[in-house]
Amino acid sequence: MTCAWIRFVPSRTTTKATLAAAIAATASATGYASLVGTYTVGTGANASFVQFQFTNANTYIYEVRYDGAMTGKGLFAIIGAAQPGSFSYTYDAYSFGDFVTGITVGADSDSGYGTPPDYLDYWHYWTRGALADTWAESLVGFGDRAVSNGTWDGWVFNSATAPATIPTPGAIALLAIGGLVSQRRR
Repeated sequence: MTCAWIRFVPSRTTTKATLAAAIAATASATGYASLVGTYTVGTGANASFVQFQFTNANTYIYEVRYDGAMTGKGLFAIIGAAQPGSFSYTYDAYSFGDFVTGITVGADSDSGYGTPPDYLDYWHYWTRGALADTWAESLVGFGDRAVSNGTWDGWVFNSATAPATIPTPGAIALLAIGGLVSQRRR
């Protein structure tokens, strides 16, 4: 099990309830990924988050800022415009929606269509309404997914499991302090 850190930066709209939910979600987590990078891209009053987890467990999290209506595909466009040399993606458009076939972030790149015998080598799309919510497999493609302030989109390659949890340093520190307090009470 690898433990990675992510920096949580509260915004002017962050509430104590949001922070408590983030800590609770982190404390109950059992699987972790290797966090390689976190980025904030775009501008605007709204923020949605996109997590990419590659076959090698390298994970990247983007906070994407925007105003107005937005889709999962629109989040990719903002990331691509902000990092044209290190972020790219490919997809096939069908009458029933878009199918992401490849994603590259920095040196990490995975692509596929779900070939036999395992049929797992493709980008599995997961969504959740907020950090404290449970991941759910998306029932729509990223072009049809309407995102809003605080929502999360997760992309996992070559695995049918939900994106791994990335603990925040603040949550780990609180858990450690809690452990010290309970040891002192003994």
